[in-house]
Amino acid sequence: MAYNIVKKYNLPIVGKWFILGTIVGIVAGIAAIIFYTLLQLTSQFFLHYLAGYIPPEATGEVTIFHFPAGEFNRFLLIGMPVVGALISAIFILKFAPETEGAGLDAAISSIHKNKGLIRWQVPVIKSLTSSITIGSGGSGGGEGPISHIGAGVGSVLSQIFHLTEKERRILTAAGMGAGVGAIFRSPLAGAIFAAEVLYSSSDMEYEALLPSTITSIIAYSVFCSMFGWSPLFYSLNASFSNPMELIGYTVLIIGCILVGHFYTKVYHKVKLYFEVLRWRKLYKMLFGALLTGLIGFFVPDVLGAGYSIIDRAIQTDLSVNILLIIIVAKIFATSFTIGSGGSAGTFAPTMVIGASTGGLIGLLINKYFPLLAPVPGAYAIVGMAGFLSGLAKTPLSAIIMVSELTGNYQLIVPAMWVSTLTFLSLRKVKFYKSQMQFRSDSPIHKNEYFLMILQEIKVKDIMKKDPIVIKEDMKFDDIIHFIPTTKHNSFPVVDNENRLVGVLRFEEIREFVFEEGLEDLVVASEICDKDAPTVTKENNLAEAIELIGTRNVELLPVVDEENRVIGIVTRRDIIATYNKEMLKQKKQTEETIF
Repeated sequence: MAYNIVKKYNLPIVGKWFILGTIVGIVAGIAAIIFYTLLQLTSQFFLHYLAGYIPPEATGEVTIFHFPAGEFNRFLLIGMPVVGALISAIFILKFAPETEGAGLDAAISSIHKNKGLIRWQVPVIKSLTSSITIGSGGSGGGEGPISHIGAGVGSVLSQIFHLTEKERRILTAAGMGAGVGAIFRSPLAGAIFAAEVLYSSSDMEYEALLPSTITSIIAYSVFCSMFGWSPLFYSLNASFSNPMELIGYTVLIIGCILVGHFYTKVYHKVKLYFEVLRWRKLYKMLFGALLTGLIGFFVPDVLGAGYSIIDRAIQTDLSVNILLIIIVAKIFATSFTIGSGGSAGTFAPTMVIGASTGGLIGLLINKYFPLLAPVPGAYAIVGMAGFLSGLAKTPLSAIIMVSELTGNYQLIVPAMWVSTLTFLSLRKVKFYKSQMQFRSDSPIHKNEYFLMILQEIKVKDIMKKDPIVIKEDMKFDDIIHFIPTTKHNSFPVVDNENRLVGVLRFEEIREFVFEEGLEDLVVASEICDKDAPTVTKENNLAEAIELIGTRNVELLPVVDEENRVIGIVTRRDIIATYNKEMLKQKKQTEETIF
């Protein structure tokens, strides 16, 4: 209905996206509320009520339910993730197999490879299964799932409104940003994140920026109206005022790079192990959950999202040894949970590991070189931004996100320093496999770049200037014997002055090859295509490939003003030229950016 109003009154582009973005933002905000409520409910039930474990909460987290705590039994921490995995696996395998694993990777993949199409079941099942997986102690966060849920909301609504394929992709990306902006209470970062996270280079989905800004603002407003407007994490009173501190932050960059490599390697090795393991998916998920539970037995803090770790790292409530244990334990617990097929997100664990890495390095530098790290908790905030930037390949939104998450905007400079250099240093480390490196690599932009490149190249730059031609009076018998001596199956037919008569194609005369009596009766001018398309040397390759495609031919004669044949251009030549130019441009882009 809303989309019909837009079409009826021919509203400008901003008006259209305002209406669509508002609708998606409202629905995504409501979806975030439902998901957060389910997450609170399952966490209270499995960990608090059944296991007697009361996981600490971050400063801005809101407790909705207050289940009576049972007697704490550390052994139950082993079983809770398994129970949660069993319940969620039933829903995943029966109703929506695409909801297993990391939600963010799935959302990115749906935009690049599935034209933004997501089934309506996905937001529903993802909300349920992820809340159960995380709430029962699975090591993962809600941001990946909510990005998948938000993307699903955008996709489903775009299908209801019968949007074009391009509009559907944009709205799906905007829904993804809305989900992140809402549950993280970071509307600006959510808006930029939706455009930035699709690519592993500094490329962006620029068309999604305006719609995702609208959806993120609306979703954030809806969500915070229910759960409050305060930042999610502790607001540290720290600032950057001494350039010498950049030395300490440079050490943090090295730490983020080393831990980033380790985390990526472990995560993908574990994921590969479960993929090649010849077990049923259900058993794989249960086994992964069991391994997570075993880690949780020794380090309970790594169960669930682990937001409290970020808070305590910022407040320097954790020692160096504890932070080191949490980093390693969180990496393996997350890898087991999600790598085995558990429905959760890697986004929050990435932030936890980044904050822990920053907190650890901040404490060490503060101990030995206090002037370089006067407030070690600041390193946790900056480390979170740098680690997220390096692995998610989202330097801009990472810088903004940690500021919105902590309410501290005084650490922008070190956050920029660490995020940018970590991003550049980890540019070849691909944590999210569905990310494309450049827009030109994405299937959704292939045609755009194909035509853009071909429009810049003239036919004269690639045409073969001495083509093999057939004279118009060549007899059929001579043609049949002449063609096998060449490597071609299409030939321009010319008169004595080299003017084009037509194009002879072997596939069109093949059926007459074995007919008797044609050898001396038929000549080339009688069997060639006299209406064959041609180009001039000043035409560009985009025009040439359009003719080749519409007329379904392999060869175009290149003619001058007198209709004399001066060359030919083929489909194969154009494709080869495009591939060569693409490789050249990608190399230049990489050298420029990196």
